[in-house]
Amino acid sequence: MPPGTAPGGAVIALGWVVVVGLPLAVLGAAILWPERIPRDRSVDGIRERIETEGTRRHRF
Repeated sequence: MPPGTAPGGAVIALGWVVVVGLPLAVLGAAILWPERIPRDRSVDGIRERIETEGTRRHRF
């Protein structure tokens, strides 16, 4: 082992990669992953709601 080199230096470096890289990967996935649009907010859902409003009678 060369002088001034700590034993297990590769393990420590790997630990830092995990400590920094894993949270960054999770953050990136949370930001970039597309959200699923709820059924009633989709184009088809809005179209169905408009069509059913035209056939229903509103009671106030």
